[in-house]
Amino acid sequence: MAREPKPDFQRYMTTLHCEEPDRVPVGDWHVDQLPKESFMGRNIVTLQDQVDFWYTAGFDFVTSSSGILEPVRAPEGMTTKGEAVHTEYGDRVARQWAQEHEGVMTDWEQFEKFPWPSVDEFDLSQWDSFDKNLPKGMKAILLLGKIYTYVWMSMGAETFFNALENNEELVAAIFDKVGQIQYETFLRVIEHPSVGAVLNPDDIAHNTGLLVHPKYLTKHLFPWYKKMGDVCRDRGIGWIFHSDGDCTDVLDDLIECGFHAFNPVQPKCMDMVEVKKRWGDKLCLIGNLNLDSTLTLGSPEDVRAEVYERIRTIAPGGGYMVASSNSITDYVPLENMKALIDATFEFGRYPIELEEGGVKGIIWTFQAKPKLEKVEIVAELDVEAYVSALLIKNVPRLIELVQKDMDSGLNPSDIVSKGFATAMTIIGERFQNGEIYIPEMMISAKAMSETLLHLEDQLVLRSDEKQGTVVIGTVKGDLHDIGKNLVIMMLEGQGFTVEDLGISVDPEKFVQTVRENKPDIVAISALLTTTMIEMKNTIDTLQEAGMRDSVKVIVGGAPVTQKFAKDIGADGFAYDAPGAAQKCKELLSS
Repeated sequence: MAREPKPDFQRYMTTLHCEEPDRVPVGDWHVDQLPKESFMGRNIVTLQDQVDFWYTAGFDFVTSSSGILEPVRAPEGMTTKGEAVHTEYGDRVARQWAQEHEGVMTDWEQFEKFPWPSVDEFDLSQWDSFDKNLPKGMKAILLLGKIYTYVWMSMGAETFFNALENNEELVAAIFDKVGQIQYETFLRVIEHPSVGAVLNPDDIAHNTGLLVHPKYLTKHLFPWYKKMGDVCRDRGIGWIFHSDGDCTDVLDDLIECGFHAFNPVQPKCMDMVEVKKRWGDKLCLIGNLNLDSTLTLGSPEDVRAEVYERIRTIAPGGGYMVASSNSITDYVPLENMKALIDATFEFGRYPIELEEGGVKGIIWTFQAKPKLEKVEIVAELDVEAYVSALLIKNVPRLIELVQKDMDSGLNPSDIVSKGFATAMTIIGERFQNGEIYIPEMMISAKAMSETLLHLEDQLVLRSDEKQGTVVIGTVKGDLHDIGKNLVIMMLEGQGFTVEDLGISVDPEKFVQTVRENKPDIVAISALLTTTMIEMKNTIDTLQEAGMRDSVKVIVGGAPVTQKFAKDIGADGFAYDAPGAAQKCKELLSS
């Protein structure tokens, strides 16, 4: 759709203040290099090239980053690069993956010796250029280097989670150091008259809720957000928060921190209509166009239909910008990106007067998160005592409980299958309900493993009591494994034998393991839409090898949906780690 660009940053600010502008803005804050270049029909090299893209595409702003751990740029040693994987633009691109176990700052000595940067070392020259060269009506948005994300990435995710429980002083020191650097960068950049807003991309949540207990965010993170938010409010600058996952439990806190807007309201995790009802008068909502299905796997007409539906239901009254549920990645087809932008211009004119079903297409709608079935508790077992000891990793107490139950005449196999397994299921329920978080899940699983190892001669399941064997791995090109490891912990807690193939597993490796070990189930994990395509390749390879009918296949991971699982021929789908264990039990009993 040809149109003359008419940027107006006041439109953006009006929307941030939850009011109706002339039309709904396009709100995506990041577009990968390949879709930019394909859209423009030329290489994007200079800063002016970047401005040209944002202007031509119809945005009211241009974005640029400053600080430590800028979007798509991480300091040396904090990430590892995987194999090049599929894009929609011919080229294959290697993804960078955060260190999930041990990072570059795991103790006080490393903290003291770390070469902390200063704002004086950062190249901030682009802001001078924006002051002079932005087209009339446009402003620049600062993408501020992250705080929470930098802390856990510098420590490594598993080290960070453990440190919250046993070395919180070190965690606090890193938060303070990072927060101060980012704050000083923030103050330096917003002095530029071209800067109209600041967006803080700092993921604090996952599919089912926050990554850590909100008390840690309240203590170590939100004070920095509040400090910057006060400055933004005082100077009339927009202040936007981005986090993937379900942030429901802290939206009120984010409002207290002064944020004008929340992005991207991930559609698999949060009900956009409900969020609008509860917070739409205080918090502008940006996003919710499903990156994991509609934008990547759907047609342009599907994208048009979803944009239409979001504008119809969310935009009336103001406070909504159309955007993806994360960013425009290089695995989004160009025609789908264009469809998002064009449909926003076509349907977003105020007053919004759109009728339901006005554009036909496949539209993502929020679905309630699956819950575990309630477990039956054996009366003779004090399961709650097991739960309490597991959650604080009190192995001596667990050994004491086991010994007490064996002395009372309980079958050792019942202690495992109906004591520990039931306790882990209850812990899984609490995780799904947002009562506990990833650190507590990891602590509980490790406590159970250590206890069972200590008592392995006494607590042995008979072969007819074992749940079965599961082979698990992340797909080729995908280097994440914390989610996979949580699934393993839950499976082992339920009595499954698990063979972990690790990360970036070729389809042929899955086939070889099935041939040699004859497992009951193959469990496949992926973190990105672009890597979850390898799930289909794995199932197809099992089929070609004549082994598909000999094993059940379950898939899961952040972008995976029930529909995708069905479309690729999987036997099951799991929303989270507790659900994976339950689904495996269901598959074996069916």
